[in-house]
Amino acid sequence: MVMVDPAFEIRDGLAVASGMPELDDKIWFHKTAAAVIDAGRCIGCGGCIAACPSDSITTAADGRPTLHKMCTGCSACWDYCPVAGFRPEKMANLVNGPQADDFGPVEGAYSAKGAEDPEKVQDGGAVTALLIALLESGEIDGAVVTKRLDAFRGETIIATTAEQIRAAGGSVYNQTNALAALGTPLPPGIEKLAYVGTPCQISVLRALQRFPWRYRESSANKVVLAIGLFCTRSFEPAKLMRELLERGENIADVKKVDIREGKLYLHGETGAREAGPVKEFRNTTLGGCDECTDFAGRTADLVVGNMGSVPGRSTVLVRSEAGRKAWARAEAAMDSAPLEDLEPLKKMEARNRRNAIAAMEREYEPTGPLWISYSEHLENYMGTEREPVESPPFRSHHYDVSC
Repeated sequence: MVMVDPAFEIRDGLAVASGMPELDDKIWFHKTAAAVIDAGRCIGCGGCIAACPSDSITTAADGRPTLHKMCTGCSACWDYCPVAGFRPEKMANLVNGPQADDFGPVEGAYSAKGAEDPEKVQDGGAVTALLIALLESGEIDGAVVTKRLDAFRGETIIATTAEQIRAAGGSVYNQTNALAALGTPLPPGIEKLAYVGTPCQISVLRALQRFPWRYRESSANKVVLAIGLFCTRSFEPAKLMRELLERGENIADVKKVDIREGKLYLHGETGAREAGPVKEFRNTTLGGCDECTDFAGRTADLVVGNMGSVPGRSTVLVRSEAGRKAWARAEAAMDSAPLEDLEPLKKMEARNRRNAIAAMEREYEPTGPLWISYSEHLENYMGTEREPVESPPFRSHHYDVSC
């Protein structure tokens, strides 16, 4: 079969005609857009925005990465994308060592809730209490967190006060290109950051930290603690709201959304109500989440979520030395107890990975090469439901007029 690259254009033709094959895999943003963003595979992590050394990528009105000024063709947007240029499973191998099992290292496991139990937080407010304790003890100067705008949407902020951390309490099941916050200048005086995000975000963060570039202005190296959140998938707000409306739900009174034991709950003025099994809302989630093999945040320092603990409490896994020190510093602000049974978590991790591997069009290779070339991606994905597509003109019009 002859592969036709939908992102093939004049520069590719010049490379082929000039006999310089090393340019075949030079990535301009429009190729990342074709293979990921407009192919329905973007997971909204913001890694491409954070990795871009020329600050050429921003978030468009549709919530997806888009050029807003000239692309330099450096390939960083591709190289740091966890569904394109690198293998997250290999990154976990690099972070934890090849001897770590598929679930990742666990130096401690706890069921916890914040002693203060602020009203707006979720599952006992363990993350909120931990961040405030670390901030007040001087272990961190701020935290990258996602604040709920409404029940279905959030925004990423850098919280530098306890009040801002409390205001960001509660889960947001919407990706907000959170890593982009590390590609912008930090407020004065911030040298030690905590980062709270989904496993895919933490994996990209580790790539940014391990492979810095002197031409990239990044705050990734200031993240001293990465807190992962158990995650199987994120919703597209507009799709979720539309689906709920079609099911007869009154979304006007929904204050927050929650997921527990495989079911979606809507919290309103009269309390929580079950909307249905999460699997029934699969068509409202990000397509790229199907390919994520990391439910349990294997590259994080700490991982937090409600699975494995009773309602009103969170499960906390300590995965690294940095995580152990942070937990020791903040444990006094918690009501915590050791968690002995990790089998529910391990079963969920294994099931999520099996499903993700089945959805992938490439090989799952924890010990394979870290980087994936664009041509290799084409070989794996062309002719499938996830193949690259031609992007709309607005996605990279600056490329056409400036490059």
